[in-house]
Amino acid sequence: MRRALVIFTVMAWLGMFFGYLPSAHAADNGLKIMINGSSIKVPAGDQAPFCLQGRTYVPLRVISEGLGARVEWRASTRQVVIYTPGAVVSPVAQPVLRNGNRSDIEVVINGQVLVIPPEYGRVMVTRLGRTVVPMRVIGQALGCQVTWDAATRTVFVTSNPVASDSTEDSTGGPNGGVDENADKTRLVQELASYHTNLKLSDGTVINTQDLTSKDISTFSEADLQLFQTALKELQKYTKEIQLPDGTVIPTWSLEIKGKSIATADQLKSWIQAETPRIQAKMEQNGRVFQPIPLELVDLYLQIGSEYGIRGDLAFCQAVKETEYFQFTGLVQSWQNNYCGLWATGSACTGQESLNGADPGMVKFQPGVHGAIFSSPAAGVEAHIQHLYAYATKESLPSGKVLCDPRFGLVARGSAPTWQGLNARWAVPGITYGQSIIQDYWLKALNR
Repeated sequence: MRRALVIFTVMAWLGMFFGYLPSAHAADNGLKIMINGSSIKVPAGDQAPFCLQGRTYVPLRVISEGLGARVEWRASTRQVVIYTPGAVVSPVAQPVLRNGNRSDIEVVINGQVLVIPPEYGRVMVTRLGRTVVPMRVIGQALGCQVTWDAATRTVFVTSNPVASDSTEDSTGGPNGGVDENADKTRLVQELASYHTNLKLSDGTVINTQDLTSKDISTFSEADLQLFQTALKELQKYTKEIQLPDGTVIPTWSLEIKGKSIATADQLKSWIQAETPRIQAKMEQNGRVFQPIPLELVDLYLQIGSEYGIRGDLAFCQAVKETEYFQFTGLVQSWQNNYCGLWATGSACTGQESLNGADPGMVKFQPGVHGAIFSSPAAGVEAHIQHLYAYATKESLPSGKVLCDPRFGLVARGSAPTWQGLNARWAVPGITYGQSIIQDYWLKALNR
């Protein structure tokens, strides 16, 4: 049974709200709505999406016109009662205690009260008498995906691709199965909303936002299986993140170039908090715990700033690549190689080309996996240079000496964002960039 986004509306009855909630007329702010790939026109003077206190709010009445739901307003209990298409009608839950605040609106979906965590925001009524809700609620609580594209100021609403129990095909005839083309289209649209890279069966790398411009019939069965697998992995991560200043941005838009946001104290505090867990994990696996070199934090922040690279995120990438500097893979700690440069799976011969890198800073040794750097600082700088190669086509900053032997092997400027490293730095790397950001960096920011 296909699930659809549940939408509802409440007319203006909450006068006490009208004094401070924005009206955000459609013509005022230029924000747009796309539902399953189609642009939704907000009537002139009606409620448009808007941003408030770092959250994006969407008008539910307008979106409902694109997706549909059965809606009832029960004034006696101040409840909006929603039934999704095909849902079994269930008894409506009784109103919950709202701390005496009789102005709150309660939302009931298929008989169950929708609980909205305070940090998500709350259901509100604008001056136009339109009910709005944080778009994150729609994505996580109402069974669809909603993303905010800051560059185009667009809210994208996409139904999750799920199997159908329909016994009719798209022409209305019985077939005992699903409309495969419709399911494939939804799958592609959902992937597109992640703006991430995938490596197809023919070896080409494509950003998922470009999938919608392709003929679905051109994708092989292997590609479609990859799409299904990728979507399951991608759904483990949120499509947007909130920065310390309250700004909410799409995960895919976070650039490699820029100023560090996490401080040295935050990064060190985070690592120190993780140390007992990592030490216990190493001991359980019969490995000797290696003290985590906190001095690398300062090197990453300093050298990163010299190249205009976010050193805080580069440090988090190093943490991911080295398993918290335990070096559980092929590269060893004495190599000062914090991002696996030249670790291709085969041991080096010692005859590998330095490709113009300074031989005083990097070398190769027979039987050793990956490059060997002369010092921790050289290893960090090589890592930063490799990110610089992906992020921009510009030459190295004035006075800098090349120490990354693979700098010239990178398709320059091919990955200006951290999520752009997916299927490029790491293969298949479906969620490589998302993991750096959400499994590591955000945890440091919250210290």
